[in-house]
Amino acid sequence: MRLRGAGELEDEAGDTGLQPQPQPRPSETGFYFYGVGRTRGGKGRGEGEDVLRVRYRDLEALVRPGPFRLPGMDVAHVQAHQRTVESLVRRATIVPAPYGVVFRGRRALVRFLEDQYLALDEGLAFLEGHWEMRVHAVPQGTEEVSPELEELAVQIYAELRRAARAAIPFPREVNRLLSAAFLVERGSWIEFVNRADDLVAAQAGLSFDITGPWAPYDFVRMSA
Repeated sequence: MRLRGAGELEDEAGDTGLQPQPQPRPSETGFYFYGVGRTRGGKGRGEGEDVLRVRYRDLEALVRPGPFRLPGMDVAHVQAHQRTVESLVRRATIVPAPYGVVFRGRRALVRFLEDQYLALDEGLAFLEGHWEMRVHAVPQGTEEVSPELEELAVQIYAELRRAARAAIPFPREVNRLLSAAFLVERGSWIEFVNRADDLVAAQAGLSFDITGPWAPYDFVRMSA
């Protein structure tokens, strides 16, 4: 697992245990993986949710039991994964998993939690009480990209960075002057949006799109 936060926190843990699996037998049970959170009161499934919580020490993997096979790679399946993660992250801080991770039985799942305990623990501490907000800026109307507008976008990014715990700029796209994710306190995300609106209103030539709050996908990465 690599934890990213604009250079503030980066930790490389070793193998996550997510190596390619042998062809499963029809009777094998798999656990589709949504992420990891801290343990909370109660056992098994949360009230009103179809997600199983498998514990190791003070961590719990958020999974859905089912056949051990990879899900379909279509838009509908990906969106269903995102909806479940968004529902979970609104109740508590979690390290969100990417789409399509399936563990081969409970033993493999618990082994992953054991092997990656320190990285997961640090990741949860880093994300605790924060949302992700995304900001994109493009030239307004028919305004052409100029060095002045590029510098203005950099200044606005710097101002918004001061209101966030961490920030990650995304690769530059055509006609997009700024694209970045910001890790913002849950109780302050509205203030963050208002701050961005004030900065945009004070400047001409830029149009901004601010979205969120999201699960903090861009600040953690689970990889084999």
